[in-house]
Amino acid sequence: MSALLEVSEVSFGYPGHAVLDSVAFSADGGEFVVLMGVNGAGKSTLLDIVAGLRKPDSGEVLLNGRGLTSIPARERSRRISHLPQGTRQELPFTVEQVVLMGRYAYADRWFESAEDLAYAVDAMKRMECLQFRERLYSTLSGGEQQRVLLAACIAQCPNLMLFDEPSTYLDVHQQLQCFATLAELAREGALCIAVTHDLNLALAHATRLVILNRGKLAGDFATEEAAGNPEWLDWLSPQLRMARTPEGRPWVLYR
Repeated sequence: MSALLEVSEVSFGYPGHAVLDSVAFSADGGEFVVLMGVNGAGKSTLLDIVAGLRKPDSGEVLLNGRGLTSIPARERSRRISHLPQGTRQELPFTVEQVVLMGRYAYADRWFESAEDLAYAVDAMKRMECLQFRERLYSTLSGGEQQRVLLAACIAQCPNLMLFDEPSTYLDVHQQLQCFATLAELAREGALCIAVTHDLNLALAHATRLVILNRGKLAGDFATEEAAGNPEWLDWLSPQLRMARTPEGRPWVLYR
């Protein structure tokens, strides 16, 4: 059987500037994959291509063996959620309405069902924003808004969940809670792919690290392998080294 997601020799660029160069990997439900690389490595572009927001110049993305472009938009929106960087902050809706937008692909026009509301409430509980459900989204802090957007992605109940720096604006407690929730969603069967620059959050929660370097796939490791072989840190910065906490957990230090 084919993997849930197959990225097959994907390339993308602008005139005079290659962004991605023949990137290929596959991943299945149950995995929490963290996508890493320095700024400009192509991480956000790759996530946009996997989400179906950009078309590659060459190569293709397959979802359960089907070309992404052949899947109807409504079906694709049920199967893939995507939280990009830089979302609008002035949405004139309540928190509950914003989270229910994640159920749009299931709703009958603008009418949500009791099932839709139940999924939305569960997602708000997971992201600890249920107490804001009646507040206007625009009145929330940046971190509170981020939790609401994460809840909308969770309420969508997709097979594939894509997050571009999901812990943006979150305080330390919420960063930990966010990554723990993504790991939990993966254990429940979803494929979660997240871009992050927080190496220790990735090592603590992800099952796999995929590293881009100058648009190419530089490394693809199970987290345990990455923790035991720290040479991949050089692709991110020469000032990093791997250590262990007193409990034996891998921990990246900065020289």
